[in-house]
Amino acid sequence: MSQTDKHFLSVKDLTVEYSADGQHVHAVSGVSFELDRGRTIGLVGETGAGKTTIAKTILRILPDFSARVMQGEVFLDGRDLLKLPEEEMRKVRGQRISMIFQDPMTALNPTMKVGRQIQEVIEIHNNISKHEAHKRAEEMLEMVGIPKDRYYEYPHQFSGGMKQRVVIAMALACDPDLLIADEPTTALDVTIQAQVLEMINDLKVKKNTSMIMITHDLGIVAEVCDEVAVIYAGQVIERGSREEIFDYPTHPYTIGLFGAVPKLTGDVHRLSPVAGLPPDPCNPPKGCRFSPRCPHATDVCRESEPEFIEVRPDHFCRCLLTKEREVQGCPN
Repeated sequence: MSQTDKHFLSVKDLTVEYSADGQHVHAVSGVSFELDRGRTIGLVGETGAGKTTIAKTILRILPDFSARVMQGEVFLDGRDLLKLPEEEMRKVRGQRISMIFQDPMTALNPTMKVGRQIQEVIEIHNNISKHEAHKRAEEMLEMVGIPKDRYYEYPHQFSGGMKQRVVIAMALACDPDLLIADEPTTALDVTIQAQVLEMINDLKVKKNTSMIMITHDLGIVAEVCDEVAVIYAGQVIERGSREEIFDYPTHPYTIGLFGAVPKLTGDVHRLSPVAGLPPDPCNPPKGCRFSPRCPHATDVCRESEPEFIEVRPDHFCRCLLTKEREVQGCPN
């Protein structure tokens, strides 16, 4: 077994491009990370950083007409998903890997009863009778806090939070080994958000499910993630355990993210948001991709591509400045 195969999930040097109107969008560039069974990694970053593209590449649901995987490997239990025949990949989707999509309105069929949608997923991936699948669908509704007598209702009869619970029930219906949650609480109020996160955590623990949590909310990361990968302009710029990233953020972008988070302790007149905007993905800047926004950037940063180096044990950062100074971190 190779080094890549030792982890339950290994994403190695993944590069993905989109083509649109004669232009090439560099969505993901050389992304690598690992995930072990029962663990959760958070992919954190601004909108457009490439987080959802990474998730869709793992599931192989990128649009064929516009997206292309330029290079990379995605190993699940030692098998490269990018090389599996489509027929084999269909068995992986839903059964071994499931995804909670960001918007439940687009994830559910508005013309189909919610219970039937869950039952259909179960029937596709399990050799059981319709009666058994129906019963299992009712159990899944109950598991996510929805009475089974609502099986025959349509999506428009549910609130936003209840729709998201249905989507979660669909994702967990076949007991997947890996759950990808793409900002599952973005459209929910804080009370429902807390309930949904608690439910996902409980189900993950009960079934020893691995999870990729895609979010821009550091509060969610603190609550559910074991490891964190900070994504910027299609690259992983910092990666480490939750404790390392929160206690010793090293990359100027990561430090900027924490500076934009309100704190209950301390007297702060104004927050410190990250200045500027993410770069054009069709024409990323030379050198460090964060250099146009970085308050510490030098001419070297604008010319040389930074390496992904280990700055503390199992804590990696993509910043040229970390080679020139001792990493002190930024306690929060």
